[in-house]
Amino acid sequence: MRITRTPRATRYTAVAGVLLAAAALLPACGTGPGASSGDGKSLRVQIPTGPMASAMQQVGKDFEKANPGTKVTFEGVDSNSSRGPNAALLSSTATPDIGYLQRSTGVWSTLLKNRQLTQIDDVWTAAGLANKYSKSQTAYYTTDGHHYGVLYEELLIAPIYYNKAAFAKAGIPEPAEHQIASAADFEAMVGKLKTAGYQGFGVGGSSPFDLGHTLDALLPTAVTAEQYAAMLTNFKPGSPTDVKYTDPGFVKVLQTIQDWQRKGIYQKGMLGMDTTQAQALFTSGKLAMLQGGNYSYADLKAAKPSFDIGWFLLPSLTPGRKTPFDAFNGDTLVIPAKAANPALAKKFLQFFMTDKYQVSVVAGGGSLPVFSSIRPSSLSNLGDLVQQQFELSQSVGLVNIWDSTVPSTLGQAFAVPVLQKLVAGKLSPQQAAQQFQTALENLRSGKVSGASD
Repeated sequence: MRITRTPRATRYTAVAGVLLAAAALLPACGTGPGASSGDGKSLRVQIPTGPMASAMQQVGKDFEKANPGTKVTFEGVDSNSSRGPNAALLSSTATPDIGYLQRSTGVWSTLLKNRQLTQIDDVWTAAGLANKYSKSQTAYYTTDGHHYGVLYEELLIAPIYYNKAAFAKAGIPEPAEHQIASAADFEAMVGKLKTAGYQGFGVGGSSPFDLGHTLDALLPTAVTAEQYAAMLTNFKPGSPTDVKYTDPGFVKVLQTIQDWQRKGIYQKGMLGMDTTQAQALFTSGKLAMLQGGNYSYADLKAAKPSFDIGWFLLPSLTPGRKTPFDAFNGDTLVIPAKAANPALAKKFLQFFMTDKYQVSVVAGGGSLPVFSSIRPSSLSNLGDLVQQQFELSQSVGLVNIWDSTVPSTLGQAFAVPVLQKLVAGKLSPQQAAQQFQTALENLRSGKVSGASD
């Protein structure tokens, strides 16, 4: 068993894979499963770069031992490439036997629409997935009564990591219960940190997702629970709703994101930095706070900063309300229709989707297991801060992340460019809100595809 991957990177890196660039030149043709004349013994598995890439090596070894004569090769794909270029590879005759994608980026719906994914109902049945996932997760991964992918991890989005030494120097107490009372308090914290010689709040403004995560973190605190629930589903044609993106709550989120640029809350040059650059600024000790996820912590520790790290959640925009955690349910493994060895690929997915690997591989890589059968007491390998995040999520609650639950034509792929223009001062909050509302109406009317994504 061997693994081929790009250099070590964060959970969301921005390095494009050479293999993907080459695959984009290949014709997307073939005759269906097994079209590449597989030998039934060699398995190519695509996985995201980062901590999980190392942990998966043991899964490959275990699978080879359980299936003598098989050979597993892992191929790394970064998050940026998985959002677009990877669609060409997964629909080509050069496709791996098992592919990775993020469920909400449009790659899934494109492949499904073009019949480039293998139906894996038998894997779901054999692994008992419908009974292990939550009802919402099962519904999300069911299309016309069938299954075409497996969700293997859950991510907690947008905890803010902070430099404890910087907070001490600036005279800021550690946030009680990891919560900040208000946006005004948060802005005052940044003012003290800048006076103490640090830059404030780090966001990867040029990345295809990070500003979207800021919106995701603030939105559930600015609208009612009923309004937020409507925003996760009202893109579907015919769904009843009177909730609009031009309503005050959503506009307040946009206003806050723009205000933080005008007030110097973000780090200098935020719009020109990706998440890797922002993380490097943080671990160097120059930046006091960094927006990340539970997936970020392993890489922050690996950088061996000279200070201790703490974390908190962004402030609520409604007085008296606590900020909940956003959960991303979208990291997906699929079997492309042109996979050379689909039968072996199904066998591997069934082998991998077990409680054992949910703990040793998924939790071991810093992410959260998705099976309801996993007990919190078995997750000590998450790491101290991620364990704290998981425990707090049980009390303040989890909400599905907005920009990766709605279709990509309204969510992340659409939203981040709008937010970048908003922060750059090219759009007012009201103008940006109208763009979101128009995108919603286009989905509801059927003018734009993706309402079943």
